[in-house]
Amino acid sequence: MKIRTHLWFVRLLSKQQEGDKMWNRSRAVPFGIATLSVWLLATSVLSTGAPAGRTGAPGDLTCADGGCHPTNPLNSGDGQVTVEGPSSYQGGTPVELVVRASRPGAARFGFQITVRNTSGAMAGSWEVTEGTQLADFGLAVAYLTHAALAPRATDTYSWTVKWIPPAVGEGDVTFYAAANTANGDDTFFNDFIYTTSFQMADAGSTAVQDLNIPSTIELGSAYPNPTSGAFTVSFDLAEPSNVALFLYDGLGRIRVQTESNFLSSGNQHLSVPATNLAPGIYSYRLTASGHSKMGTITVLR
Repeated sequence: MKIRTHLWFVRLLSKQQEGDKMWNRSRAVPFGIATLSVWLLATSVLSTGAPAGRTGAPGDLTCADGGCHPTNPLNSGDGQVTVEGPSSYQGGTPVELVVRASRPGAARFGFQITVRNTSGAMAGSWEVTEGTQLADFGLAVAYLTHAALAPRATDTYSWTVKWIPPAVGEGDVTFYAAANTANGDDTFFNDFIYTTSFQMADAGSTAVQDLNIPSTIELGSAYPNPTSGAFTVSFDLAEPSNVALFLYDGLGRIRVQTESNFLSSGNQHLSVPATNLAPGIYSYRLTASGHSKMGTITVLR
């Protein structure tokens, strides 16, 4: 009886040890999967846009020296990034530029751009266009970057970006841009980062207040605010103008864009659909003859 009890105890201990080994192995597998998942996530995060401050502008880092894509030295290899645009701007008149990244063999691309005046401060504002977003999910308004997901292409890719100068000119400005010409393997290894700068002269202000006449557009109220459906924006035009409205969500993405309508001077109203929008606070920009005014609207459900 004692012998049987001893053998039973040995078998029980052996099973317990075997179970511990299996438990340890089962624990190791999820840990390995979790570690791999975190690593893959870390390597793909930048596909949603580069974090702010990665343009190579004075005081900025780049993704080559910021630890994101450190395999190759900055501006090495046979690629480049360029900024193409007019040589001058007028205050209050939107400016379109093209950011173009290229490298033989590249398969995926990302970019970031900012603009500084001669004092080093951000000048004007960015309009979020197709394929772009404000950096850090709309919080870093001085930096425009690629939208999710970073595009795949062969050898080259370009983005059209829109800069809105202030109504009163800032003086000469400099655009700083950086691009990632990645190999497309969804890791941060063996990607190439390039930087460039582009200067634009101030050709003078088109702001009508400089002519001692009323502003082209005076924004009134938006009602109802909050709204659960359409809302109306009231405004006054000093002169007949083409008018359009852009409604942005919290990430800086255009959710509603009205058609450009030619309206006569005086008091006007514009109805904006919001029925299909998620609850939240939205900003809208009303444009007329190169000038714009901003407001906010809250959508409830």
